[in-house]
Amino acid sequence: MKNKLFAVLLTLNFAIPAFGQTVVDTLSWGQFKEVLMTYHPIVARANLNNSLAKARLLQAWGNFEPKLSYNYDQKRFGGTNYYRFSTPEVKLPLWYGVELKGNFSEAEGAYLNPENKLPQEGLSFVGLNISLGKGLLMDKRRAVMKQARIFTEATTNEQLRILNDLVFEAGEAYLNWQNQYRISQVFEQALALSTVRYQAVKEGLSGGDRPAIDTVEALTQLQQREVQLLEARLELQNSLYEISSFLWLPENQPVDPQKLSIVPQRVAVILPGNQDASINNNPKLISYGFKLRDLEIERRLKAENLRPTIDLQLGILNSGSNAFRNLNVPYGQNNNKIGIQVAFPLTFATARGELAEARIKLRDTRLEESLVRNDLNVKLNQNNAEKETLRSQLVLIRQSLEANQKLLEGEELRFKFGDSSLFLVNARESKLLEIQEKLIETENKIRKNWLKGEWIVGGLIK
Repeated sequence: MKNKLFAVLLTLNFAIPAFGQTVVDTLSWGQFKEVLMTYHPIVARANLNNSLAKARLLQAWGNFEPKLSYNYDQKRFGGTNYYRFSTPEVKLPLWYGVELKGNFSEAEGAYLNPENKLPQEGLSFVGLNISLGKGLLMDKRRAVMKQARIFTEATTNEQLRILNDLVFEAGEAYLNWQNQYRISQVFEQALALSTVRYQAVKEGLSGGDRPAIDTVEALTQLQQREVQLLEARLELQNSLYEISSFLWLPENQPVDPQKLSIVPQRVAVILPGNQDASINNNPKLISYGFKLRDLEIERRLKAENLRPTIDLQLGILNSGSNAFRNLNVPYGQNNNKIGIQVAFPLTFATARGELAEARIKLRDTRLEESLVRNDLNVKLNQNNAEKETLRSQLVLIRQSLEANQKLLEGEELRFKFGDSSLFLVNARESKLLEIQEKLIETENKIRKNWLKGEWIVGGLIK
């Protein structure tokens, strides 16, 4: 696979100018897609989302990391040690609104407040801070962690959505290029035939077998074919410029369209089957599931603000640095520190407003999801209806092409025996060219129909 990709890159990087010169190589759809998915900047940007998700998850874990602090306070004046406090402390946030806390305090000095006096060997403390009201079911730490995990899942889906859209746009450009190349080939063949016919008529005029008006008719037809071929080549060149915007080389180097000398691979038309397709795998639709989950966490967090703040602090005290020395039930009952804080607003106006806003966002996202789902269903139904029509058209156009080919051959035979005119031959040929162009356009529409169907159901990235 790498060797094939390297060969394609050599073709793209060292090809000679295109039109009117030697063709270097054929660029198949598989090769085109491989280069697209390997070097296009949008693919690189989509891959960056994975790194972004990991960074955001790491930030969320930071809310649960242990925190070490040290508080030191001292006052000396006039040769007197007024006080000296020293307290190293460690805190460990846990999941259910619980925080584990431990510290060791030392205090000395001539002017210590009685409540700040501690044992000479210091005082150790181990305890818990527990939220019994607001923050019991959901707090900011847990909300951020849950949202970071959702973002990680959503990032993978967003990457698929970006790539699905990119392949769809690139696929349309490739099919346009393939279509214009085939049309230009038709007019090249028509020009070559008109040139031969014009030379034959001129020779017939010199030998007295053809009237002079036939040379005018043949020249007019030749000039018309030249104009048509120039128009077809211009469209082909424009389509080549279009696909060049999707072709990139390593190190973010775009391909120079002036150096491209490639042609598309001729692919047989495979009629799309009547497969049961579902829009449930469309990445854009799936993204709303992640949005709703994220907003639901936000709603739960806002709902917590309707609860009063009830923070309970429980801890045991012990002299010295070992908080668990001589620990027993009676000791814990006599050597503890307990605190409780209760607070709540009288009207909860802010909390009610924030919760109402969160609910509105949820409702709005659900409505948007319904619109997107319906839009995708409509597009899928339209695409299926178009597919059936194109299949019927293709059969009729092929039959018409065969019939007009026979009419042209018959007219040329009559012209050869002098029973027809060059005008009628040209008219038959023009009609045949028109049907050939129509056939190419229809086959191109069928390929685009398949491409769009795969895009709708999210099947372009496999």
